[in-house]
Amino acid sequence: MLAAAVTNAASLFAADEVEVVLRTSPTGPLLVRGDAEGVRWSGPPGRAPARRPGGRTVTSRLPGPADAAADGRADARSRLGTDLGEVRLYFRGRLRLTDREKLTLRTFVAALRTALHNAQASAEAERLTRHHTYAATHDLLTGLANRRRLRDYGDEVLARPNRDGAVAMVVLDLDRFKDVNETLGHLAGDRVLAEVSRRLGRTAGAGDLVARLDGDEFAVLLVGLASEEQVLTRVRALLATLDAAAEIDEMRVRVPARVGVALTPEDGEPLRLDELLRRADVAMHEARRTGRRLVIYDPSRDPADVDSLRLGGELARAVADREFTLEFQPVVDLASGEMIAAEALARWHHPQRGDLNPWQFIPTVQRSGLLAAFTESVLDQAVVAAMQWREVGVPAPVAVNAAPRSLLDPEFAGLVLARLDAHRYAPADLIIDLTETLDLIYHDAVRRVLRELRAAGVRLALDNFGSGYSSLAMLAQVPIDQIKIDHGFVASLQSTPEADAIVRSAVKLGHSLGLAVVAEGIERPEQRRLLSEMGCRAGQGHLFARPMPLAALLEALRTGIGGVPGLIASPLGPEANSRPEADPADPTTTR
Repeated sequence: MLAAAVTNAASLFAADEVEVVLRTSPTGPLLVRGDAEGVRWSGPPGRAPARRPGGRTVTSRLPGPADAAADGRADARSRLGTDLGEVRLYFRGRLRLTDREKLTLRTFVAALRTALHNAQASAEAERLTRHHTYAATHDLLTGLANRRRLRDYGDEVLARPNRDGAVAMVVLDLDRFKDVNETLGHLAGDRVLAEVSRRLGRTAGAGDLVARLDGDEFAVLLVGLASEEQVLTRVRALLATLDAAAEIDEMRVRVPARVGVALTPEDGEPLRLDELLRRADVAMHEARRTGRRLVIYDPSRDPADVDSLRLGGELARAVADREFTLEFQPVVDLASGEMIAAEALARWHHPQRGDLNPWQFIPTVQRSGLLAAFTESVLDQAVVAAMQWREVGVPAPVAVNAAPRSLLDPEFAGLVLARLDAHRYAPADLIIDLTETLDLIYHDAVRRVLRELRAAGVRLALDNFGSGYSSLAMLAQVPIDQIKIDHGFVASLQSTPEADAIVRSAVKLGHSLGLAVVAEGIERPEQRRLLSEMGCRAGQGHLFARPMPLAALLEALRTGIGGVPGLIASPLGPEANSRPEADPADPTTTR
């Protein structure tokens, strides 16, 4: 616009040169100089080339806002600012403008002022539009995308017909962020959120999108994923980047995160971002509930899952037709290789869908009104099985998992003892595995049920020990007989010193409390040997046997290893048999 003003003024007034000077512009003071042929200079006035002296100069000021003069208050001019600048006409010879030319110049300057005002207003309107557009799609504290931007971008990615690879939604929830706000104040909390945003942004890929959902909850949309393994690698990288402490007000603050992950279905099912985000949120709540850091969405644990609703409608038939059966996984003496217990694992032999694993139907059973009937069926089959392997010379107890909702039922202990009495089976030969109940230990009804079972002689085992922050609290609240070290720590033996230290400490803790200790998830011979050297007597895992039907287990017990009945695995060498004197009795002995 200023270039046009310069060239037009030069033509209109036959000036040899024209300058328009603006006192303020988006880049500071500005001078535009030129003639009828075009602009010769544009930039800061202080850097403009010097003009050749001589000739005549006609200067006309560019007034400020049009309403300045009309404002009746005395301070209107100072409040609204000074002139916008000047228009300078240069003539080489002597010249005197006529009254008509002076009027034309005033008219030209007024038009230029109006054009400048309109341009500034337009620029301001454009700036505000950009600002409001940005604010509508971004979190103002962190600069990350907000939920609206995440939805728009996610729907666009999910709708691409030739999308390259899978898409995963990751929802991260910061641990102990509330403590930062309450201890250091909200300004420190804002700095933590800003630092988390920077770290997530650095770790995300080029096509990914990082968003802040609300408070201390963030989301990352990962795109172009080749496999579930790659998803886990990317998610672990996001977790790792948050593990390092941040310097806040000269204090080192750590706010690690828990993560829920949902992947686009492999069958190409059309999915919108809202549904993918909901699934990731379901996984996040599962991570919070179980104390795990990373949980991948599992439809069977989704209260809104249609498939679960369908299975729920078939439960009554399944119980009546005895479609629920058990498989058994031996618990082995690590040194001798003998089976000293067996864990009963429920299976659903569905007439149309084939064998279903517990994670596919147990949550549905827990939400139904048939939990007691299901539990009674499992107990009956477990006790009958234990009586049969006792007949082949293996007097080992059977372990049965207790659903969390069962423990809230005041009739649960009576149901268990009634089934034992019906089969004339000793309560001491039944082990109840307490799974996923750490959040229920302070409930009076749960403690009453567990104490009633314990008083009758039934033994209690704490499953997945070490995976949740309340494991030690449960030992203080409930009369536990046995702890089962979580398979995640066993899998990391010899690969991380932290896992070795945790397992060794858990074994020593069990010994000091007079508890039996069982290691879960043993898959390699070196894990078995190291656990035995640590003083852990019992273990289970694929190294010894996968879960199997009762008939297969009975056959394995009859034949044994090397023809020795009851021998599930070959004995370890004598160097692995030395144990601390405080080593408790095996899982078949009551504390």
